Amino acid sequence: MKAGSAGSIPDGVTKVPQASQPLRYFLHDVGDAVASLNTTVVGLDAVENGYAKPDSLNISWNPIDQKAAARKARRFVLEAVLVRVSEALSQYIGAISKLPRFENLRESWAKDAKNKIKISDAKKLSDLAKEIIQSDCFLAVGGCLLVHWRNRAVHRDSQAKLTGPQAKILIRHSALIDKEFASLSVDRLLRDFEEGKPTLKDITSLVAMTIRLSRKLDAKINDTSKADLLALLEHYGLDKKIEKLKLETSPQRQTASIIRFLETTAPGLAEPFVKFHGE
Repeated sequence: MKAGSAGSIPDGVTKVPQASQPLRYFLHDVGDAVASLNTTVVGLDAVENGYAKPDSLNISWNPIDQKAAARKARRFVLEAVLVRVSEALSQYIGAISKLPRFENLRESWAKDAKNKIKISDAKKLSDLAKEIIQSDCFLAVGGCLLVHWRNRAVHRDSQAKLTGPQAKILIRHSALIDKEFASLSVDRLLRDFEEGKPTLKDITSLVAMTIRLSRKLDAKINDTSKADLLALLEHYGLDKKIEKLKLETSPQRQTASIIRFLETTAPGLAEPFVKFHGE
């Protein structure tokens, strides 16, 4: 069996593509954020219902209204999750945009930057989604909305918002979104965004949309070519580490050492490396 292989696949069963390394990093970071959000929400529920601070906790905490304090803290945590997930999404976008097939997009962004036109993460996400999947995908709009909400939470003067056509895409898919995201109301979501009042439902739904979007994008791009592999190794700075490893390893052991290194550091790149550089 080749290194990194998942084993044999029974006849008649379609092999599920492995997640790309950019997707693996994204899902890891988002998973951590969601797990921390869930734990915090449970703790804040206790606060809201009269939790008494133990004497062993050496902090100053004596809110006049525990319920109000808990709800204020929940909003803070929701905004923190927006920041964490938005950053993870930015890293994912940055990585996949380095693939050779998106050279035209990178050139377009560089041209805009040269003309002092700021290209936001939301714009990059929208551009990539149009290149990879259909242009009216509501999941992509949900990802953009998450990024805009993060910007408004972090920057008081931010005017970040969806374009008119993007908002219409969400509205047009209201029934489907209601069905697939546990009765999420698009009207309520957009109103909460405009009023700057994120709810647990709003944020967890946008995170879920972003995860589904990333998987959808990844399914279209993870047939890694040799050029893709080289681009990602360079993007993550792994090419230099591999060169250093080669200098420290005998020629007959170099390939096996590199594979072990990738399986530990970036397992999503181990299988493509085996494909192009031998068993």
